[in-house]
Amino acid sequence: MDFRLTPQQELFKKTVRGFCDEKLFPRSREIDEKEAGIPEELIKEMVELGIFGVTIPEQYGGSASPGEEMVYAMLAIHEIARGELSMSLPVYTLLNLGWSYLIVRHGSDELKKEVLPKIASGEWFIGICTTEAGGGSDLANIKTTAKKAGNDYVINGEKTYISGVVEATKRGGGHLTLFRTAPELGNKGMTFAYVPAKLPGMTYTTFRDMGRMGLSTGGFSYKDVKIPAKYVLNKENRGFYINMEGFNVARVLVASACLGGAEKCLELGTDYVKRRVLFGRPLANFEGISFEIAEDLTELELVKNMLLRGAWMIDQHYKDGSFSNKEINQTIAFCKLRAPLLGVEIAKHAMMYHGALGYSKDSPLEMCMRGLMSYVVGAEGGGNIMKIIIARELMGDIAVPYR
Repeated sequence: MDFRLTPQQELFKKTVRGFCDEKLFPRSREIDEKEAGIPEELIKEMVELGIFGVTIPEQYGGSASPGEEMVYAMLAIHEIARGELSMSLPVYTLLNLGWSYLIVRHGSDELKKEVLPKIASGEWFIGICTTEAGGGSDLANIKTTAKKAGNDYVINGEKTYISGVVEATKRGGGHLTLFRTAPELGNKGMTFAYVPAKLPGMTYTTFRDMGRMGLSTGGFSYKDVKIPAKYVLNKENRGFYINMEGFNVARVLVASACLGGAEKCLELGTDYVKRRVLFGRPLANFEGISFEIAEDLTELELVKNMLLRGAWMIDQHYKDGSFSNKEINQTIAFCKLRAPLLGVEIAKHAMMYHGALGYSKDSPLEMCMRGLMSYVVGAEGGGNIMKIIIARELMGDIAVPYR
C-alpha cells in the first residue's frame, strides 16, 4: 500500500495550510469569544479554495475528485483544525462536508439540485439532527415521528444537542433528521430526511456550551411540520441504516479535527519547551517532558495513519466495494475512540508545559481543550459506544449489551 498523498492532494493540503496559518490561526480567539459568529469573509475564502465542495460532484457546483472524497475531506478538516483551535469552524465545516456527502450518496435528484449547490457555495449550512433527550447514543429510543400525508411527511417531536441551529436558521439550509415512520418495526421503521430550518411549526432553542463558542448548539421542536417526500434519503424505513453509514463518514472528519488540533497543540508545546529555560537549561532537556512529547508524537502519528487508511477504505468501498461494512466500522471506531482523548491529553500536556500561561486566555491551548471535549463526551458516538462497535465486529452480537 502506498501511503503517500498524490501530488494533487499534497498541493491541496499545502494551500489549505497556508490559508489556515495566515487567516484562521490569528482569529481563533475572536471566533471563540463571538458566539455563533464565524466571520463571513472566512467562509467566502474557503469557498474560493473549494473546501466546501470536496465531497460534492462538479455537476452540483462542487470540486470532488471521484473516489477520493473522504481523503480530501479529511485533509481539509485536519488543516482547518490546526488553524482554528476553538474547533468552531472545523466542526461547522466537517458537518457540511460529511452530511452533504450523504445526500450525494442517497438523496433524490431534486434534493441534490436544491441543496448541494448551496452548500458548495458556502451559502447554506447542513448538519445532523438525531439526538433526543432520551435517545442520543441509543437512537433506537427516539420518539420523534412522522406520518405520510399524500406527498408529504408531517413531523412531530423534539431534538436536542444539535449543532448549527442558529446557522441553519439564519443562513439557510437545514439538518438531516431521523424520525419514526413505523414505530412498531423498531430500527426498521425509521426514516432519514432533510428538514430545512424555518419551516412552519419549527422552533429552536440554544444552549451555552463550554467550548466551540463560535458555533451554536441547541434543539428543535416540530409541531405538524411538513416536508415533501423528495427530501427522504434512500427510502422510507431505511433511515437507521443510512444514518449509521453517515456516522462513519462523520467520524472520519471528527477524528481528523481532533488530530489537527492535537498536532498544533503539540507543536506549540514543543516550541515553548525549546525556548523556556528553567534551572539553567531548556525544559526540553528534562526527560520527563521530552519523553512525554515523544510518546504523544508517536501515538499521534499512529492514529493519523490509521485514519488515513480509514478514509481511503471508505473511498474504495464506494468506488468498487473493496472493503466490507464490518471492516470499515471497526477501523473508523478505532480512530474515533482514540482521537478525541488523545487530543485532550496533548492539549493538557502543552498547557502544563506553559504553566500559568497555558491556563490563561493569552494562550490558545485552553480553547482547543474545551472544543475537543465535545467529542470526548459523545458527539458522533462516545468512547464506550466505539468500544461496543469494535467488540461487536470482533466477536459478534454476543458482545453487544443491547439487542
